Amino acid sequence: MKLVFRCGICAKNDTLELMDKNKTYLIGRDFETLDIKLCTDEKNILSRIQAHIKWDRNAWRIFDGMPADTLGAGSAGMQKPDSFGGTFLKRNKNIRHIEYGTGEELRVGDTVFFVITEKADREAKNSWLKNAGRGPQAAFYKYDGFRFRGDKEYYEGFKYRFDVISDEHIVKSKTSASNLYLPDGFSKDLAPGKLHHNSCVGLDIRSSTEADLETQRDYWIPQFNAILNKLLAGQKDYLLILLGDGAYVNFLGEREKEDINFSFAMKFFEILDGLNLKNKARKVDPWQVRAAVQNGKDLLAEVNIAGQKALNVYGNTITTTARLMSHAGSEYNEIIVGIPFHQEFNNQKFYKAKFKQTPGQVTDKNGVLHHYFIYKPK
Repeated sequence: MKLVFRCGICAKNDTLELMDKNKTYLIGRDFETLDIKLCTDEKNILSRIQAHIKWDRNAWRIFDGMPADTLGAGSAGMQKPDSFGGTFLKRNKNIRHIEYGTGEELRVGDTVFFVITEKADREAKNSWLKNAGRGPQAAFYKYDGFRFRGDKEYYEGFKYRFDVISDEHIVKSKTSASNLYLPDGFSKDLAPGKLHHNSCVGLDIRSSTEADLETQRDYWIPQFNAILNKLLAGQKDYLLILLGDGAYVNFLGEREKEDINFSFAMKFFEILDGLNLKNKARKVDPWQVRAAVQNGKDLLAEVNIAGQKALNVYGNTITTTARLMSHAGSEYNEIIVGIPFHQEFNNQKFYKAKFKQTPGQVTDKNGVLHHYFIYKPK
């Protein structure tokens, strides 16, 4: 089961996959050993939101607060249910409060809200409402209604939430290693052990190692993955390889639009531009991606890595894409284009009219010379 977390104020994203039925997954912001560490509040005055998830009575269940054995004597007060923090489950259109100490089964399609409730001491609550900024106020949630109905963009007002999703966006295959993802099954003609057309696109975050680890972890990489999720929704016959601050998407098989890799990169740029406007408003450093595309035929192969069965691709297409990503120079919004792709598409009206095509060449670390083109929007 996969859970996608989102902060209602800063829009931070996190993903948690429930896999180990012997493990209790901890959610909060005040401990070092949390599986999901929620972001802090700007003024650090909102409640400590905490919960835990465990396999119980043949289902994954969420519990408000932390298990007793995770708290020391000095932290016991953090378990009190009469604070600002409350946990609510939304299923279909019904919302119900998860009482402290009781667990609620999680199902695909559920949304869980960690919210600011009416339970708090009235004086403390009124003081908070008076002094908190508009953003935190808009996230104030009242169990039987919404305090700030005028804030339409915060209609489902919350401090933090997660959605229980199915694997219909990016699905981890039953025969997949930890960084290899594919939709739930390939078309019948995409048999392992054979060469298949590969429209490959490589993407990575520019200068990611120059940013502080917190910015990478809390913003850039979750946002990178969220864009991938959005763009891959509904796609089929692809193999996604994640590489920490980057990814290769291999669109396999004969298809009507074999320049799907190029359009994928352009859509990524477009979404990222909009996201960076929001990052600027939140005072989060903007980020950029490098992109390269290549077309050709690669081998789809079954592999066994450290006891895990997986599918992977091998051949000149993905290898050349990787070399171009590592060694060819480009600026933001430019796409590095391999020669086979250029020869196939450069004279089409779309590319000829909309992109300046500049040739280049580079020698990789193995002494191999690579020719390529830079496509830059006119």
